[in-house]
This record gives sequence, structure tokens and C-alpha cells, in this order.
Amino acid sequence: MPQEIETLRDLVHRSYTKFPSLLAFQIKKNGDYRKYSFGKAYELISALSSYLLANGIKKGDRVAILSENRPEWGIAYFSIVSIGAIAVPLDALLTKEEIGMLLSDSGAKLVLISDNLQKKHQFSLKSFSLEEIETLELKFRPEAKVVPEDLASIVYTSGTTGNPKGIMLTHRNLISNVTAVAKLFGITPSDNFLSVLPLHHTFESTAGFLCPFYIGAAITYAESLKSYSLVKNMKETGVSIMCGVPLLYNLFLEGIYREVGEKGFLAQGIFNSLKLASRSFPSEFVRRKIFGMIHKKLGGKIKFFVSGGAAIDPEIIKGFSLLGIKIIQGYGLTESSPILACCTEKDNRIGSVGKPLPNVEIRITEVGEILAFGPNIMKGYYQRPDLTQEVLKDGWLQTGDVGCFDQEGFLYITGRIKDIIVSGSGVNVYPEEVEFFLKRIKGIKETCVFGLKVKEGIKKGMEEVLAVIVPDYDYFMRKKKMPEQQEIEQAIRQEIKKLNLSLPEHKRISEIRFRSIELPKTTTKKIKRFEIKKEMGI
Repeated sequence: MPQEIETLRDLVHRSYTKFPSLLAFQIKKNGDYRKYSFGKAYELISALSSYLLANGIKKGDRVAILSENRPEWGIAYFSIVSIGAIAVPLDALLTKEEIGMLLSDSGAKLVLISDNLQKKHQFSLKSFSLEEIETLELKFRPEAKVVPEDLASIVYTSGTTGNPKGIMLTHRNLISNVTAVAKLFGITPSDNFLSVLPLHHTFESTAGFLCPFYIGAAITYAESLKSYSLVKNMKETGVSIMCGVPLLYNLFLEGIYREVGEKGFLAQGIFNSLKLASRSFPSEFVRRKIFGMIHKKLGGKIKFFVSGGAAIDPEIIKGFSLLGIKIIQGYGLTESSPILACCTEKDNRIGSVGKPLPNVEIRITEVGEILAFGPNIMKGYYQRPDLTQEVLKDGWLQTGDVGCFDQEGFLYITGRIKDIIVSGSGVNVYPEEVEFFLKRIKGIKETCVFGLKVKEGIKKGMEEVLAVIVPDYDYFMRKKKMPEQQEIEQAIRQEIKKLNLSLPEHKRISEIRFRSIELPKTTTKKIKRFEIKKEMGI
């Protein structure tokens, strides 16, 4: 088992020492894969660390990363934390205004940015292009002492309107999660991870970046999220593991079924017969043989896929299982670095998110809320002691999720106390954030936003954004005497359609329901969300 490490700087040095010639990162550019060994990555990390120090970045300073997934993202991250500075990973899909708010809130002194995003956004803050990393020279190595309690990263949730919420993760938080997860899976330096989820997402940065780098496994960055592109990357590079969210696996499985259907009735009949045969043989080895052509198309080296970020429909797991592909589900929050529990290859129970990590304690309150305690629990919310006190009680994280254990210690998530909407892509959507934009639309008097479970189609079982709207009838009366209800609703729908174009996909309103009277409220004027949900059948 790998030696003990305490900080991310230790992790970088350990991997360079143990795996200097092995492949660390690769990405396809202009038809060929650009490859970085652990040795080459270490050289670039050291050179960028030197640049940061030469430009006045010191221990405790915040440095933002704004980029698409690529090897330079990881190099930038390790360069920042290796000198004791704090990495602030930002969502590349946020608007310029949202990014500006987070840069201001974090007090970032520098942003490491890709050329594509540099051209799209112009910030007054000093920036450095990730495309220039390979032109840097090593002038001196970092000297600042880095200890486990130091902050390594501030990760912002998607709730950026009004009061940004930055989650403070220390070196100890992240290292404890990486080493605990590594002990549960048979990952080796011969494995190859396909990086699909955005790296600012803590699930991907821990499970799909830090963990393979620690083990000495390779990371291949996907060209795009399209099924055919993922399949091509898998086959060309021999991918063995991928971390994804439920929507990705839904689309992936749907793509396989669609391709079979396009080959005609005969191919469809053969495929259905193979599925029937597969049901008779629960052995994963046999099922791989039955669907050998599919595994060959995927490169023939798939060991398992990992699903996180949101609940996955058990039918999707069963669908992949019939093809001889195992999907392992896990559970966690950004506030827990992020993994709290997970199934494993040998102990995979469909419908459950698995057992708590060996260094994590989970208990269930009388009302069913999941509480978590361990070295991976965040230090708190950046500059928000008020919010920190709400969710951290004597070191126990109040997750806001509801769940239960079975007799064998497997955890099941059964609901949520919080009003957070978890999209199919695993991104949190805060109702008040969407409500903020809706309230700016003339013609809307009141609004309340909820998550609505999709009942059919490719997104079945996932949550989309539903808005309950109370029109401002006085506004429409001023525009036209006695307008029809249908006209009012149509006008509001058109405005929301325009709003959706300016919002990231996971925040877009999928369904609108109108209410002619004001929303029910408490004596302190808080909206009675539960009452509205009951009334609307949500």
C-alpha cells in the first residue's frame, strides 16, 4: 500500500518519484494525443510554481483557475497548492458577471486561464495563459512550508447570486479522501481514467484527477461529451475507468440502444436475444463475452464506471450490468471533499450508495437526516461564519439529505431536507438563485422554484427546474385593458424563454405553472414551499 502522505505537495512529489516515466495526462489535439509523463508534469508544475512566486504569489494567496478540462488544469492546480497558495477552481460556463463576483469574493490575486476563455472574457485581474506553461523556466523551487491544516482550495457552489458560498477544503480534507478511496478500489498504474466531468466539480477533481495521479494511473481528457466521441477516446487509449453523472450514463446507454436499432430488425432481434441470454448468466465475465463486440468497441479494457453527483436510476445500472459493465455508485458533497460513502467492485449493491468510507462516520438523526464526521469535512464557508454554523455542529456536517442504513450497513438516500435541486449532470441549483432572475422580469409578481422529477424519457428520474409563477396583473392591465389569461401566460413564457438563453443549461426552467393568487406565506412573510408543493402535486 502507498506510503503515507499529508499534503498535496507530498502527493505530487511522491508520484514524480515513483512513476517518473509513466503516462500522467494525455489529450487529443489535431488528430494526435499530446502526452505528459509524471516526470514532465512535475517539471511543468515546478516551473509554474516558480512563476507564481516570482510574480508575488505567496502562501495563503488565492489563485483562480478558469479553463476547460486539459492537462494544464491539473498542472496549474498542483502549482498553486505546492507553494501554499489556495486554488480557486471556477466553472468555465459561468457568465463574465458571475466569474467576476467569485474573483472578487475570493480575493484572487491572479487567474490562470485558457486562451479560449481569455478571448471570451476580459478581466481587470492579472492573468496568465495556460498555453504558455511550456515556455516557462524553473528559476527556484517553492520553499514555503505546507502543512495538512492549510487551505488548499476554495470551491464555489453554483449558488452565486447575491452571496457566494465558497467551501474551504484543506490539504488534510483532500488527502484523507484520496487515500481512503484509493484503498477501496483495485486501481493500479496500468489504469486509464477518462476525464469527462468538469474539473471544478469536486467529484471529478478528487476521484478523476487527484486519485489517479496518486496511484500513478493515466488520465485521458475527453474530446467532447458526445457518445461517439467518448467511445472513440475509450477505444484509442484503452480507458478502464470513468467517473460520470447519471445523465451521462443515460445518454451513453441510449446511444448504444439507438445504434443497434439503426441497424435494422435483424440486429435488434439478435441484441434482444443476447440480453435474454445475459439475464441467465449473472457472471460479469460471461456477460462481457456475450457482448464482446460492444466491449471491443469500447477498447476492451473497461473495469467499471463510477456514478456520483446525483441519484442514478437503478434501471440504468441494470442495463449496463446486462452488457457486462459495472456501474459503482457513491455519495458525497463538496463540503466533504466530496466522498462520504461508496459501493465497491466486490461490494456493489444496486440502489444503495454503499458503505461509509473507513475514515468517515455517518449517523442518522431522528428525522432521518444524514450527518457526517471525518477528516474530509470542510473547514467551513469562506468568510461566512453564519452559514458555517448552520451546517457544522461540533464537527458534524448536516448534509440536508435524508437516508437510512440496511442491516448490513449499506446507506440509502431517500430524500432531501434542503430545497436544493440536483440536476441530472450532478450540479446543484439553488431555487433562490433562479428566483432572483425571474423576479427581474416585468409581469411576474411572485415566483417559487422547485425541482421536478422527470417521469419518462432519457431524463427519467432526474430533476429539472420548475417555476411556479404569479403574474403581475396590474402590469398587464396597464399595457392592455382586460388582457386574456392566455395572453398573459404567453407573454411570460416568452420572457422566460429569453432568460433561459442566458442561463447555464442546468439552471434553465423546464416547466412553468401559473397561480392566479399570491403565494401562501408565514406570519414572517416566508413562502410556504411545502404547501405549494402539495397544492401543485410536485
